Amino acid sequence: MMAFQIVLEDAKLMSNIVSIISSIVAESRVNVEEDGIRIKAFDATRISMIDFFMKKEAFQKYDVKGADPIGLSLETLNTILKTAKTNEHLQMSFDDTSKRFVIEFIGKNQQRKFALSVIDIPDEGNIPDSIHIDFDTNFEIKASFIQQVLKDAEMVSDYLKIRAKEDGIFFGAESETKEMDTFIEPQSEEMETGAFLVSGESEAMYSLDFLSNFLRGIRSSDYVRLSFNQEQPIRLVYEIEDKGHLIYFVAPRIEESEEIEDYEG
Repeated sequence: MMAFQIVLEDAKLMSNIVSIISSIVAESRVNVEEDGIRIKAFDATRISMIDFFMKKEAFQKYDVKGADPIGLSLETLNTILKTAKTNEHLQMSFDDTSKRFVIEFIGKNQQRKFALSVIDIPDEGNIPDSIHIDFDTNFEIKASFIQQVLKDAEMVSDYLKIRAKEDGIFFGAESETKEMDTFIEPQSEEMETGAFLVSGESEAMYSLDFLSNFLRGIRSSDYVRLSFNQEQPIRLVYEIEDKGHLIYFVAPRIEESEEIEDYEG
């Protein structure tokens, strides 16, 4: 039997997270476990994979019995969470008897409640526990900078080319009639200089749609860690304060399609 009741002090925090995840995965199994909440799933095309974890210490209350996954429409959950107001707490609960996932917004002298039916989602048993890639390129960049790069590239193409050299990172896009390029040095105020690690030159191309789905939901003042190799998946890591993380893999655009799990070590 499974039951839980958990409370997050900042309802808008979970709203922002689910907004990002639901733009990638429409529905998913949600694992509420003893150490925290997990969502790990491929998008429908299997070009990308999202890995979300929020540890139990991030919650004001974390009462969990059992650890069976529940299937939810993340798009519906996102619609509900978007109604979150500043200073509202978020309470989420479930029990096997009702088979309902309950969302409650708790404010000063008021409370709003929604209930969702759980859905049957087949187990994607081939999702790797972890993806092991020794990345040649690793850097942390301000979200506002990379968000602007994506906007610029979208005026030109459907794909973003990234090239890493020891003196900086090139971003580019091109079509038959247009092209754009942006270069940033490790010493830029938009970069975490100490986190810039490049061993050799690497270049790869990725879908702008898939990158934008993840990056547009991140606060512009926050930093994102990017890692990639020559023609291999890119990994984007967003640390959610000290509460957890969002990790996102996107397969490169190459002539012969390869699934992400092919890179599992």
